[in-house]
Amino acid sequence: MQNRKIELRESFEKKGFSRPVFEYRPDWPYISIGFGDEQDYFIENLSLLVASGMGISNALSALNLSIKGRALKKTTLAIENMVNDGIPLWKAFEATNFLSERVVSLIRSGEEGGRLPEHLNLVTLQQHKEKMFNSRLRSALLYPGIVLILAFVVGVVSSWVVLPRLVSMFQASSGTLPVSTRILLWIGNFLTVYGVVAVPAVIVGLFVLVYLVFVFKKTKFIGDYILFSIPGVKNLIQGVELARFGYIFGVLLQAGFQVNEALESVKKGTTYAQYRKFYNHLQESILNGDSFKLALASYHKPERFVPIPIQQLILSAEKSGRLSETSIKVGVIFEEKTEAMSRDLATVLEPIILIVVGIVVGFIVLAVIGPIYGLSEQIS
Repeated sequence: MQNRKIELRESFEKKGFSRPVFEYRPDWPYISIGFGDEQDYFIENLSLLVASGMGISNALSALNLSIKGRALKKTTLAIENMVNDGIPLWKAFEATNFLSERVVSLIRSGEEGGRLPEHLNLVTLQQHKEKMFNSRLRSALLYPGIVLILAFVVGVVSSWVVLPRLVSMFQASSGTLPVSTRILLWIGNFLTVYGVVAVPAVIVGLFVLVYLVFVFKKTKFIGDYILFSIPGVKNLIQGVELARFGYIFGVLLQAGFQVNEALESVKKGTTYAQYRKFYNHLQESILNGDSFKLALASYHKPERFVPIPIQQLILSAEKSGRLSETSIKVGVIFEEKTEAMSRDLATVLEPIILIVVGIVVGFIVLAVIGPIYGLSEQIS
């Protein structure tokens, strides 16, 4: 065994690794890289090889021969050597930060329950579905996004280039200027002096704000609250969560997992803090011996997360012992619904965006046209 460790250490040092794999610790983040499509390729092929009866070590070795990306190959070699050294596959994935926490939890439950091929297949299907959903969502948000970006660019250029030229003309007017015009004059004067610094600072600030509100884990709940307040987006999020919940929950129940264990995987799978809190309540209630009926009844407004008809469907399935089959059907139904909702999202957001842009344009027009009209009357 000692010779084996020495060989591993020398092998890893030659390949550029600073620490041998057999010294793995749970708190050791080996590599943290996002791989995108390469990651999907790795998981999909690993699922196929394991499902065909090939052992994990041999499957990893076979995949490493076909991987071309340097960063991915370095990480998968680390995973292979961890597995060869007796470390569970899910711990190897966790140590390398190769997969998200929810995916690692699914692989862990499959590995510990002796159903790794089924869970790898579940991960593959979920990644495929999420990729399709994200693609549809990007397509739906493309038009509103372009409109908002163009409106912002036009507003900045107009304020930076056009307004300073109007300042001298308005200031020459002896009459009292409207409040809207005085605001535009202040903006024009400010951009004339500080525009070179202010405009880039505002753009960077917007990017930082978006990151803090919608991406950063500790403050992401603010973005979740905002998204849940937008009618069309709220319904779409609910549909996506129910599709994910129904499919994962149902498949895990069919695989022989307890209800609370399946809820744990569902809880780790969501990216929204409000749904995570809801799933945690359901899990704790089930552990205390409550039924789904009592668990839902003891939560404040559960219809925000699960519509009442779906609640009744789940309660009926629980009584009849067909909870797994019904959950999968719920997932299929809402997957189809989210596909339709994502197509209609642009239609829902379009009038809101047009109203906002119209208000801004109307303000600028009134601020500029009003004084010009007054000047023309003085001249005449």
